[in-house]
Amino acid sequence: MSLDFGFTLEQEQLRSVVRAFVGRELTREFLREIDASGRAPHELLPKMAALGFNGLPVPTEYGGVGGSATDVSVLLEEVGRGSLSIASLLNRALGWGAEAILRFGTEDQKRFFLPRVCSGEMIFAFSHTEADAGSDAAAIRTRAVADGGHFVINGTKMFTTGAAECPCLIVTARTDASVSKHKGLSVFLVDAITPGIACHKIEKLGMRGAGGLYEVQYQDVRVPRSALLGAVNGGWQVITSTLERARIAQAAYCVGAAQKVIDDAVRYANEREQFGQPIGKFQAIAHLLVDLQVRTDAARLLLYRAASMVDEGVPCVREASIANLHATETLVAVTSDAMRVWGGYGFTLEFDIERTLRDARLFIIGDGSSQIQRNLIARQMGL
Repeated sequence: MSLDFGFTLEQEQLRSVVRAFVGRELTREFLREIDASGRAPHELLPKMAALGFNGLPVPTEYGGVGGSATDVSVLLEEVGRGSLSIASLLNRALGWGAEAILRFGTEDQKRFFLPRVCSGEMIFAFSHTEADAGSDAAAIRTRAVADGGHFVINGTKMFTTGAAECPCLIVTARTDASVSKHKGLSVFLVDAITPGIACHKIEKLGMRGAGGLYEVQYQDVRVPRSALLGAVNGGWQVITSTLERARIAQAAYCVGAAQKVIDDAVRYANEREQFGQPIGKFQAIAHLLVDLQVRTDAARLLLYRAASMVDEGVPCVREASIANLHATETLVAVTSDAMRVWGGYGFTLEFDIERTLRDARLFIIGDGSSQIQRNLIARQMGL
């Protein structure tokens, strides 16, 4: 793997374009509104698509830009600076949709879904977790039984973000119960209006602008064989490969959000005065913010190491998990510790730190908890 700590001119231009979009569209008032209402602002997707964001990883032959994993990380880091919810919403088109279909989809699936991703009309909901299959991701009980040219899906999924608000559900189901739990899974691209799907909303603490959180029941849901993503019983490879990219993406927007919190805290520390001087002049405050910046810089380097390995075709299961673990835990530490800079004001709803604090908690749980990331890294270390 080559070591290059710089970005290309095109990547710096992309960063500037994204930052301008964030400043223009993700205003404080707008973000407060979607957080209070729990509304996912899908109207932003066509606006982002017009700037090429949605199609960044998609090859030009399908209407995309043909960008790299590093390009996508730059995009998501900058969107994450504006809003973790909006970065997550965008990544449900990029990571849970486009990346998975590019790697495992048929040519017909690519030609149907990818142009719609690029235009901003297609977004996906990953419907995998179950009541008894969370960290044990392969222990799912939802069944998909072959019936002629179709499969019939029955089961219940938990914690599916955006299930009632998107056109397509990416559903994992057990298609062979006679083999080990990792070998009998398949993944399906399910039209969200297929009869037999029922969504029940679950109220949540944070990430309220990313879409609703749902329990989803599948009762005799018939899907054609053409809905298979990847091979029959090949679902575990689809899941693990997609999660690897999702973890890098998640690291990107956590790094962006952490940097925004630090920047805001530094600004406040230079404005707020106590004992006749800005509080940032006190060593206790200055050293606190320095330590948070060091952690965030380290998280950024780990992120772009993993992204560059993807671009070079180098396997990076360990590096993706390391980047994700450090970035997500850094975001939690940054939001918790930086809140002290605001003192009592940080505990009020007047400052945005409280929303970021609520949002940050998801990322040490979702897409593999911190403990699962440590298990994966330990396995890669030979432990």
